[in-house]
Parts: sequence; C-alpha cells; structure tokens
Amino acid sequence: MTEVFLWLAITFYGAGFISHVLGRNGSRRTMQRVSTYLLILALIFHTIVLVLRMMETGHAPIARRFETLLFFSWSIAILNTILLFRYKLRTTDTLTIPVIFLALLLAAFSDSGVYPLPLALKTWWFEIHVVTSFFAYALFTLAAAAGTIYLFKEKNGSSAELGIYQNITYRSILWGFTFFSGSMLLGAIWGYLAWGSYWLWESKSAASLLLWFYYVGVLHTRMVKGWRGKTVSVMAIIGFGLVMFTYLGVSIFLKSSHGM
Repeated sequence: MTEVFLWLAITFYGAGFISHVLGRNGSRRTMQRVSTYLLILALIFHTIVLVLRMMETGHAPIARRFETLLFFSWSIAILNTILLFRYKLRTTDTLTIPVIFLALLLAAFSDSGVYPLPLALKTWWFEIHVVTSFFAYALFTLAAAAGTIYLFKEKNGSSAELGIYQNITYRSILWGFTFFSGSMLLGAIWGYLAWGSYWLWESKSAASLLLWFYYVGVLHTRMVKGWRGKTVSVMAIIGFGLVMFTYLGVSIFLKSSHGM
C-alpha cells in the first residue's frame, strides 16, 4: 500500500511540475490553478506515505535512506506550500519540485524493507535530531532555489520582486541554520547517551561541522558585512551542494557511523 501512494505522489508531483511549466505564461492562469491542485494532491499522497511508514515501523520515518528521502522531500513540499500562501509565489517551484520528484524517485528504488532499530536509535533524542536536520536541509534547498531565481531575474526583475527573493534566501538560511544548530546540539546529547561521547570524529560528523561553519560564514557576510544580492545567492547555491554531500555523498562515498 505504501508503494502505491508513493507512486501516486511521484506521478502528481510530475504532473504538477509539467502543468506549472506550461502555465508560466501569465495568460494561462487556469493551468497554474491546475498545477496548484495537482501539487496539493501530491502532498496529500506524500503525507499518507509518511503516515503509513510510521505505522509500519513504529517510529518517525528517519531511520533509513528510504525514509529520509521521503521526509526530506516532504519538508520541501511543506515549505513550497507555505510560500504559495505567504507570498503567492510559484517561481521557486521550478527548481524545488524537481528536487522533490528526484528524491521520491530515488526512494522508490531504494530498499524499503522494515528493519528493527538498533538500540542506540531507540530514543526521541535521535528522532528530533534527524527531523530538525532535514528541516534545515529543506530550508537550505529553498534558499538555493530562491537564490538561483534571483540570479536569473537580476537584470530584468523589479526591485520589489528581487527583494522578495533576497528575503526568502536570507530567511531560509537563517531558519535553516537555527534548525541545524539545534540538530547538532541534540545529536551531541544523543551521541553521549548512545556512545558515551558528545562528539565522534567520523565523516558525517565532520561534514556536518563543515556545513555548520559554512553557514556561519554566510550569515556573517550578510549580517555583519552587509553583503546581499548576487553574492549571498551564489553562496546559497554552493551551500546546497554541501548539503547534498553531507546528506548523500558522505554515506555513498565514505564510511560513516551514520549509515543511512
């Protein structure tokens, strides 16, 4: 049943993206409304998948790569919905929906077996640690999308429009950094309870620390140096690359105790 709803979500995200692209012309408002309804349906099916997975496993869907891909993409979809109602903004969808679609497609071909959790993971410290980290990843993804759109519209966009994208980029990075800092703190507590140490020098932890310091630098340049516009947008895009390396690259190419 989970796989059925997963493929329904993938199908509706894909259809929503296609109708969104076809409706980019302002005269095709009907197509944009269709796109909105399709993406809302996709999010509903996506949520059902998460609920079913939690019922199957008895824990939050964050223990294996299949589950983290579901939750990561769901977090982005939630942010898309917030943007839709907060700013009436659909342009960032052009970049975020493909990320959602690809993450779900990768999940569909990943191992979806249900396995017992190791004893070290049977704690709500671990669950909150992972949930906050993936919300941070989703916010950093949104920041990169808004930064990319800013770069494309920099020459021809109005100052008000560009200001919206700058605001989304900055606020997404700020909130993402807040969630990620909380995740690292919770991870330290979980690590102490699980292994008797607040920090382990291994690849995932090192990559996470590097990512944290990177966004410290981004916020420093924005808040202290006053850098805005193109520079912060480019840094947001680079940050997304670091996020993907921290999330998937480390576990694929390096050995890590975070074996997801």
